[in-house]
Amino acid sequence: MKKRLTAVLLLALCVVFSATANAAETAGAPRIATATNNTIAVSNSTQEPDAHLVHPAVYKIDGFNYFRLRDLAMILNGSEKQFAVDYDPVSKNVLITTGKPYVPAGDELTGAAREKSSAIYSDNAVLIDGESVMLTAFKIDGYNYFRLQDLGRALDFHVGYSDETKTVFLSGAKGYEGD
Repeated sequence: MKKRLTAVLLLALCVVFSATANAAETAGAPRIATATNNTIAVSNSTQEPDAHLVHPAVYKIDGFNYFRLRDLAMILNGSEKQFAVDYDPVSKNVLITTGKPYVPAGDELTGAAREKSSAIYSDNAVLIDGESVMLTAFKIDGYNYFRLQDLGRALDFHVGYSDETKTVFLSGAKGYEGD
């Protein structure tokens, strides 16, 4: 009986150590971010024909589009789904306030994504209206890039996609309709 208990305990310890090692390896291992091949179209009114193209630096990581938070705030600024972005250097928290206009920092929507970049998991906590949220984010060239679908869900803005035209549609006039 003691041998069986010892074997079970050893097996459990191996599973725990293996999971911890895999999580640490995943969190610390850089990923390859590639410039997106999608067109980005935005409509901040209920009329889809008013959609216009924007050109933020967008990267794909593991098949998902990642946007720089300040670029997205600039894109949705003035819409029903606008939000302000701030950063607390003491706590290292990214602060998002919904419904408030975004105050540009000056470097939004400038420059294209490089063909390939190194991306590492971001260690910055994110608070939306004072509440901590879990969002998938990577640091690329010192900036936080967030998974678009996560932001759409958390901030309740529309994210759509046309496989036929390879176009991502964003709207600050509609809420999130995904999963």
